[in-house]
Amino acid sequence: MTAAAPPTPAPAPAQAAPIHPEAAALIIGEQRGRTGYRSLLQYAHELHQQAAQAQDLHETLHDLSALPEEDDDRKAYDARYQAARAELEVTRQQAQQHARRMIRSSSAARHHHEYLAALLLDTARQEALQRPLRAAQLRTAPRPTPSSAHAVHPALTIDPVQILHEQRQEHNAIAAAFLGRPRRTGDSHLGTTADEDTALLLDTNRDRHSHALLAARYVLTGPDTLARHHAQLACDAETQYQVVHARIRRAHRDSRRSAPWQDGTTWTAHLPDHHDPDLAQTAAFQFHLDLRWSDDGLALLVEPHDAAHLERQSGITVGRGWHSLARWILDTHARLGGEGPGPRPRHDHLIWTPTTDRDTLRLPPTLEGRYPNLIAALEALRVTLTPAT
Repeated sequence: MTAAAPPTPAPAPAQAAPIHPEAAALIIGEQRGRTGYRSLLQYAHELHQQAAQAQDLHETLHDLSALPEEDDDRKAYDARYQAARAELEVTRQQAQQHARRMIRSSSAARHHHEYLAALLLDTARQEALQRPLRAAQLRTAPRPTPSSAHAVHPALTIDPVQILHEQRQEHNAIAAAFLGRPRRTGDSHLGTTADEDTALLLDTNRDRHSHALLAARYVLTGPDTLARHHAQLACDAETQYQVVHARIRRAHRDSRRSAPWQDGTTWTAHLPDHHDPDLAQTAAFQFHLDLRWSDDGLALLVEPHDAAHLERQSGITVGRGWHSLARWILDTHARLGGEGPGPRPRHDHLIWTPTTDRDTLRLPPTLEGRYPNLIAALEALRVTLTPAT
């Protein structure tokens, strides 16, 4: 079997713009200043990473094309490649839906929404590529040799329907642990940007584009004095952007030498004591999960070696559930800080929420849809809990 090349997410096919380019640029500029644009940048970041992973698997399959179709190595890599393509398609659809939601909340006419949503997503993808350290980020790790396809992997998958009531209560307790402070030597920076320089870089990048656009508008329609003023501001922002960019690159090289995340993180979950009829007592348990920021400060990641260790230890296949867990943590901290969409979450029912009779817990459909395999990640952590010392 010959695998097709992985699809590359892209905006709608080229066609005549249904809206004047200058008007479209103004609307896109407004959207880039909104809080929701950060989430769209995260989706764009994921699309680039997943496309690179799918391409890497596709090249490996090409190397194995001389083997018979029934060969175990070839079949194993083909299965991984098909899964990578499916994951890429899911992320692409989620990114498109997010872009549509942002455009629908703008003042643009309804018949322009699809074009503008595609343009907004394409803008985010281009910006994600141009962010500092993207070149290093897109370097893929060396591919494993075909013989490693025979490695033993966990076979158990988690269906949320099969999760018992006690397990659901403990999932909520584990989720609440991520809202507290972990025990570690460093600072996880959860709920904040990766550092002040990254935030400054985002601001100067927005400023240079905004002032350049205003300068262009005033050259065409307004006073030359205003055009020169905004042109100068755009040049000043560009200079500051380059200075901060270089500073971030230097800091990244230094941080990689010191390996600040190598010791990992220990979290404490306060589980309900099921021997207490009123569940008023809790017992402290701990688990290990190493979280870090991506190099560009846009996404929170679970260290791959830590995820693999937990899957081996628990016997549960989590897959992209680790990515969902990291994104849920980041989104929940944003909502707690008043930045993300939706109401502030309740600490006692973060994942499973009470039903109308208050005696059982259910999983909100939107949670499973937005964070696939999140329950599998929480269950893998739950079965590796140890009493806190």
